[in-house]
Amino acid sequence: MKLVKSGFCTVVFVFSLLSLFAQDRKLLLDKPGSFKITVDKLNGLGPDEYGRTCDFTDAECKVAVKNLTALLSVFRKTAVLTENKGFDGINYLNAGNCNTKFGYGLPCTVYILFETWSLIKGKIVKQTVEPPQFRFEVNRTTVFNKNGFEETNYSNAYNPTNPAYNEKGMNEATVAINELFYMPGVKEEVVPGIDRYGNNLVIYNPDRPAYWDQVTIREVFRLLFDYWKRVPDKATMEPMMEVFEAEYATYSESERDSFAYFGSPESISRIGSAKNNTPVMRSNPDYWNKKLPRSDIQFMVLEIPPQKTLENEVKTLLEKQDGGYYVSRMLYELDIDNLRHEIAH
Repeated sequence: MKLVKSGFCTVVFVFSLLSLFAQDRKLLLDKPGSFKITVDKLNGLGPDEYGRTCDFTDAECKVAVKNLTALLSVFRKTAVLTENKGFDGINYLNAGNCNTKFGYGLPCTVYILFETWSLIKGKIVKQTVEPPQFRFEVNRTTVFNKNGFEETNYSNAYNPTNPAYNEKGMNEATVAINELFYMPGVKEEVVPGIDRYGNNLVIYNPDRPAYWDQVTIREVFRLLFDYWKRVPDKATMEPMMEVFEAEYATYSESERDSFAYFGSPESISRIGSAKNNTPVMRSNPDYWNKKLPRSDIQFMVLEIPPQKTLENEVKTLLEKQDGGYYVSRMLYELDIDNLRHEIAH
């Protein structure tokens, strides 16, 4: 009984300390701040999963920085960044992962960092280590790859027992199955050129072909079979192949050519034919307008919750004196409609 009481008191004591610390922290909302843009070498971080590099030129990177800076000006128009008080802001343009199969435009991961100023225990402190930040992806239609299909790559297996295993085939089969993903939320067209999937926004050119394509049941199982028959451990491979073959056998020929959706979680494949809000997708390389320079912005993915959610976040984070307040406020004040005007046509 004493032990329980002691543990309870310890928990209360810890929470009390955390509460006191939170109360002792005060954001310096009126302290003037600075703002700068930092640029990494935007070379595509090659080679990609296919063993190829994108080889973006210095000239392309220079033009891309100009385009990305224009994009950032949309964010700079928000009141919180125009006022620039309470934090030192940093825009960091980082090289994004290129993809020679499904990509085209120069990819970039964009960071907006808020190095917040606070008064903590009577001292003025700037948060420079992992400050509140917002990041989004430019020119990457493959952001959601592996969502629900992240299979392990056993290409470096030691002492394989499966005669069908080989390093090259295992790697290629893993890369292929991991190109698939479940749609990341119910699709809602905000306006032509802006689609919402839950908290994620996709900004694109609506005059181009679809940026993602649905995948058939036949194709999904082809990739699953190709992956599992190459798994190095024979004792693992054989029962898994039997299960997948049994599940595939339940579909008629016409069903196999229909689109795949998230199925029963009780099945191993988790693939179904019943239409729902979670279809199996794969990036469409035909989306890109390859007549445009590779330095142009053609596609963006940003995590921006709906306005009501952001409004509540702004209020809550300010009450807690949490530096994330600046991020939520920026997103709340952001005119997302202006983002689509930065997409090249």
